[in-house]
Amino acid sequence: MKVNNHRQMLFARFFIVLLGMLTFPVLGQSTTYTPDVMLGHRSFAYTHTISHRLSDDLSIQNLVLFDSEYEKDTHNIFFVRNTIAYKLPKNFVLNAGFGVKNPGKFASVYLQYQVKRKNFIGVYGIGTTYQKGFTLEQSLLLEYTPKLTQEWEGFFRLSAVGNVNRHEYTRGFQHIRIGAKKDKVALGLAANFEQFNMSWDHLENYGVFVKVNF
Repeated sequence: MKVNNHRQMLFARFFIVLLGMLTFPVLGQSTTYTPDVMLGHRSFAYTHTISHRLSDDLSIQNLVLFDSEYEKDTHNIFFVRNTIAYKLPKNFVLNAGFGVKNPGKFASVYLQYQVKRKNFIGVYGIGTTYQKGFTLEQSLLLEYTPKLTQEWEGFFRLSAVGNVNRHEYTRGFQHIRIGAKKDKVALGLAANFEQFNMSWDHLENYGVFVKVNF
């Protein structure tokens, strides 16, 4: 079991480095790249989202999350998902994705409802994920950037996901960012909460973050 986990971690690290090397040459007006780096008291966390618009209604997205403990490899976390999204009427978006996360491969189909304003983004999603069985997955994203000065905005972001099956709450996380934003760079305080009822106990990580929109 430990050997398999170690191999999965090596794969995740290699994938992230390779993707980072390939990202910048393909960025264009229809492509966005948003990395988030967190230095916490327990671990180092890196997240990025790469989105590419194929048409007005169709887009693809790559989401990578990697969380590595400083002293041990017991609770390292990795998440890689590739998604294709189709925009429906009335702010709905249909998504289908596949990827790899603790403890292995998975596939998802889910529906999102999106609300976007000048300084607010809200996204709620619900669907199903298959990974050694089906789970009901719900997700929530809230981002608020109120004007502070002529150059600076406040920055609040909450992203949360929860998976449940017929027996228990199998997986969940809540990532919180609070700080300030200038142009395309946001920085401030960060907190990550992770739950793994089927394998690990509750994990917490507090620190600082930097997030950039390319």
